[in-house]
Amino acid sequence: MKKELLFSGIGGQGVITLGETLCDAAIKAGYNVTFVPFYGQEKRGGRTMCNIVISDGIESPIISEADIMLIFDDRSLGDYQGLVSPNGKLIINSSMVSVEENVPDTVDVRKVPFNDVAVEAGNPKTANVVAMGYIAKLLPEVPFELIQEFVEKSFAAKPKLIPVNIKALSMGYEL
Repeated sequence: MKKELLFSGIGGQGVITLGETLCDAAIKAGYNVTFVPFYGQEKRGGRTMCNIVISDGIESPIISEADIMLIFDDRSLGDYQGLVSPNGKLIINSSMVSVEENVPDTVDVRKVPFNDVAVEAGNPKTANVVAMGYIAKLLPEVPFELIQEFVEKSFAAKPKLIPVNIKALSMGYEL
């Protein structure tokens, strides 16, 4: 098994945190994982992106074609959509992305309003956790319970935030 993922958005949207949490859960599930984050040079609001490879073996940390690509903003879509596998899944945060062009017909494009669902969950800052739940459904190799465990651990210092984040995670999984 080998899955290549690419997540991209604007700094502050939680793209890197989403990737780290997913990697932690995949490692605990017994997979080899590589995680390569990229940060824009801007102090605030710059581009963030991460490459993740989850596999049974040792793989290159840089993806060749993303099996799953998660995009949180228009600029990321324009810059990275060419890296989605011809048979891959392109998940677009439709709450923030308005443009979609030049995507091959074979790509499974899914428009999901992560920000809107986060507001419904009770905290607009949980859009990345909603997205994590959605990604979890597409990665049955990494048990949802492990992802939930690592979400809880990441908020251990702020226990009041655990319930809303678990709710956001579950809502994303159910989309």
